[in-house]
Amino acid sequence: MRLKIHSPRLETSAGSSTAPQTALRGAFAALFLTAWTTCAPAAVTTTNLPTSDAFVRAEDPTRNYGGAGALAVSGTASTNRLGVANGVFDTLMRFSLGDTVSNFNSVFGAGNWTLTAATLFLTENAAPNNDVYNRGVGAFRINWMTNDTWIEGSGNPSAPTGDGAVWDDLVALVPPGSTVPLGNYTNAGANTRQAFALSLSDPGFLTDLMSGSDVGLFFDPIESGLGFTFNSRSFGTVSARPMLTLTAVPEPGVDTMLALGGAAAAAFGFRRAKRNHERV
Repeated sequence: MRLKIHSPRLETSAGSSTAPQTALRGAFAALFLTAWTTCAPAAVTTTNLPTSDAFVRAEDPTRNYGGAGALAVSGTASTNRLGVANGVFDTLMRFSLGDTVSNFNSVFGAGNWTLTAATLFLTENAAPNNDVYNRGVGAFRINWMTNDTWIEGSGNPSAPTGDGAVWDDLVALVPPGSTVPLGNYTNAGANTRQAFALSLSDPGFLTDLMSGSDVGLFFDPIESGLGFTFNSRSFGTVSARPMLTLTAVPEPGVDTMLALGGAAAAAFGFRRAKRNHERV
């Protein structure tokens, strides 16, 4: 007499044997999700203070204001607290990113990272008491400038000097085609800290940021009524000075590939288990 040995099967409500397959699919999905989550890139953000900054004035084209406690971007129609128009202001700002790049290299490995965000923080003084500065809400532009050779200088509104960048230098510092717009923005018109996200779409700007060299920014007005005054790097409170934050994530690396390889192996195991189950 022969004995029949029946393998137990988990029946669904429809009488099929799909429960083991469903369980295996769930196990595979869980394994894949765990592998991906474990190796998901962790972002690192650094904060950078300017190494140089200065504003320049069309109404005072040969004198420098690099030592002032405030910077300004102003249009032709903006006025000071007395209602006097002081003309157009532009601002130059420079960051040295050697330490930032070294930090990213130490965390992720040399060159094994990319930038995902660049944000400039500025603290506005909406009602400056010094009559040199204009007031008013309006649009302005932040540009990447390829020329980093300008000198900050030591002048201020009370005692302008000739030892640094001045309005007349802009012809050589920012000639047509030498700047790349990173975005158009509007000031708040209030005494507040404001964040301005800079576009990373230009390859040249992105390369400059990741090279660890000096990176320059140029601010110019779009609307005539703009009178945006904000703290400079010479301002007494460090936390109220301009700051550039950069966020980096690692490029896909060996750990991630190994994790995904493990998930692929789990998928192969699932298919093999499914075939074995169907033969029962």
